[in-house]
Amino acid sequence: MSKLSGSSSDAKQSDAVKYQGRKASRAGSEQRRRIILEAALRIVVREGVRGIRHRAVAKEADVPLAATTYYFKDIEELINDTFTFYAEQSLEVVNQFSTRLFEPAVGESGQDFTNLFTNSEAMAEVIADKMTLYVIEQVTDHRDALVAEQAFRYEAILSPRLRSLGRVHKETLMEKLIEILGFVKSPSPLADANIIISILHRLEYECLLIEPENIDTSDIRNTLLRQLSLILNSR
Repeated sequence: MSKLSGSSSDAKQSDAVKYQGRKASRAGSEQRRRIILEAALRIVVREGVRGIRHRAVAKEADVPLAATTYYFKDIEELINDTFTFYAEQSLEVVNQFSTRLFEPAVGESGQDFTNLFTNSEAMAEVIADKMTLYVIEQVTDHRDALVAEQAFRYEAILSPRLRSLGRVHKETLMEKLIEILGFVKSPSPLADANIIISILHRLEYECLLIEPENIDTSDIRNTLLRQLSLILNSR
């Protein structure tokens, strides 16, 4: 993995958002539980969080109604675990991105990515390229996940329980970003992480509002490059 491999934040991520429903005791029951959560997440993408109902989820998952009520005693548990299921997948995407960010980038000169740390401008260019690719992949390959995130974010305004889960999820994402920024010698990793995650969320939201073929990749890159240059040149 990257130079971040094995860090304490990886361990924290696995405990960041907890499942609340009944635990599966066998492989077959675990598979059914996952099918139910996948179905609930599809409903969130189509209808929002408030579309989650035991009967609707059972129909979407093609399982008996008793199966959803067996694993989740009430709608709150089902929503909690659907968000947790989403959070696990989104954190895996972030982990994959951080791994790719620190993979050696060997160009025509044979220069390794780690040698760019003495050159703020070159480092900003490399990170901006990789972050731009991340945004594009999010709004194309993981578009449904982003739609679900927007739905959960809105519902968190109304639901104290989901608000708490959302806060923990954001803190987990922040830990990874703070670690990355510390690695590239940001003078204020926490403040810079807050700025970058806000920019990424805005870019993703704006891209969801337009057709994928109309996304302006250069505009995304220029926005990220501008902020990264400010961060890295202030070291």
